[in-house]
Amino acid sequence: MINRKLYLYIAMIFTMISFGISWPTAKIVGGYANPQDLLAWRFFFALIAMAIFMKIASIPFEFPVKSIKYIIFTSAMIVIYNYNYLKGTQVGMASLGGVIVPTTSPIITFLLGLLLYKKKLLPKEALGLILGFFGVLLLVRFWEIDAIGIINSGNIFFIFAALSWSCATIATQKSQSTYHPINFSFWLYAFSMFMTIPFLSIDSILLPFYYDSIFWINFLIISVVVLGFGNTAYFLSAMKLGSGKASSFMFIVPFSAVLSSSLLLGEIIAVTTIAGGLLTLIAVILINK
Repeated sequence: MINRKLYLYIAMIFTMISFGISWPTAKIVGGYANPQDLLAWRFFFALIAMAIFMKIASIPFEFPVKSIKYIIFTSAMIVIYNYNYLKGTQVGMASLGGVIVPTTSPIITFLLGLLLYKKKLLPKEALGLILGFFGVLLLVRFWEIDAIGIINSGNIFFIFAALSWSCATIATQKSQSTYHPINFSFWLYAFSMFMTIPFLSIDSILLPFYYDSIFWINFLIISVVVLGFGNTAYFLSAMKLGSGKASSFMFIVPFSAVLSSSLLLGEIIAVTTIAGGLLTLIAVILINK
């Protein structure tokens, strides 16, 4: 049991690092096309990668009938998350999204858990929520918020991404799937892909194949590495460790996102981003300690 948990922890660390790198790579991808033109293709390539892995590992493609309602709901949340993730990085700063989403999502997940499981709020958890609240205010620079500014900054998309990711995390834990987690993820992405196909226009169906190698390198990173394998490791941890502990690993993402955004995009990190990120990180630690 200890070894199994250790493997999960190691997998989660590498997964969170890849999540951080995915923010600047998503911004590079967003320079080529709008999110709705890329979502179906992203799920398609993730699905192909997982199908190959399942075949090699002899993991059955059995349809998870018992978890179908959770798969449908989680798929919808994953689609919403991916749209906001791509749209937010397209119009805003990748490093900011890489701080806002992974630090606010565990707090939202905790609040949803309180409501769903009717847990009592401990003093340290209450302090964590207060710190998290002020951290989020700093991250979104609340004193500058207006209808146009919050859209142009990408903040509104990042907040929606955090909320939808939290809902997906809770639903994954509640499913308590008796099927293999990779099988669960395979069908999750299959449903997600079919949900996004209607948003493809006739003109954009083959659009990605006209792009250069820079696009494809970054697109395959966010599709195969992050979505295909990274998210699967995350959902596996949510099933095995619980949504609270799994989401707490996301405090690794901001550092990876900030560093990679600085290196790949030359983004300058604002003091408020650092201060807000630190407050929310402390909040996550207090909540999950």
